Amino acid sequence: MMAQGVPHEISPKRVRIHSGTMMRKTMRTGIIQLLALAVLLLAADVLVHGQQIQDQQIKDQQIPVKGGHQLGETGEQFFAEGYEKEMLSACATGDFKSVNKSSTHQLKEYCAAFAEVHQQAISGKRTEYKGSGDVSELRTDTFTFDKDRLVKAELLYSVPTAEVNYRGQSFEEIFTGVKQAYGPPVSETTKPVQDAYGVPYIAHRELWLLPHAAILITDKPVPGGSTTVVAFTREEYDRTVAGDAAKAANPLQ
Repeated sequence: MMAQGVPHEISPKRVRIHSGTMMRKTMRTGIIQLLALAVLLLAADVLVHGQQIQDQQIKDQQIPVKGGHQLGETGEQFFAEGYEKEMLSACATGDFKSVNKSSTHQLKEYCAAFAEVHQQAISGKRTEYKGSGDVSELRTDTFTFDKDRLVKAELLYSVPTAEVNYRGQSFEEIFTGVKQAYGPPVSETTKPVQDAYGVPYIAHRELWLLPHAAILITDKPVPGGSTTVVAFTREEYDRTVAGDAAKAANPLQ
């Protein structure tokens, strides 16, 4: 008869070593997976936090301006609001009942110019657009777009006089309204000026610097003068107004 094989006996010590090795491998794998998950969660949190900061910056610089617009909004948003929305619709359909233009020829010319500035604004090119303003306030509006954003809004108010039945807004009215909304300005300067007859007046310059925007009020207090309010995104202000002032401060450069 053939001898039957005797089963190989496994040492308990070897079993313990093998079990310990497997456990350490499992723990290392688990730790690596946890670290990878932590990195992914951290990256996601950074992205979300970064987006929140960006959204807040856009919100902070979106100062309301006349015409139902907001500083910092996109060109597409701008032309989908208020008068601009009505004009786009009127030019597209030919229905000008709500638009105050005197002739068909004038309407065609205006629509062509309006379409061009609309296209430039939404394409990211730097462009200026003369808004509808407000006859009742004797106000004219100029909006500047850059990189598909409204970066500057300039509102020019005529000084109220008897000749225009005191329409418009005075410097004092405008300054009080902005101060109530944004607090005291960070800079206030005055300068003596004269009209054509030598009558003295005091011109003002008031500046507000916000985290993501700037507001500047200047006036020409002489008869027939005006008050100008300009709202900038902070980037636009730093690049244009503040940048020009810094250059002017050093005439040797």
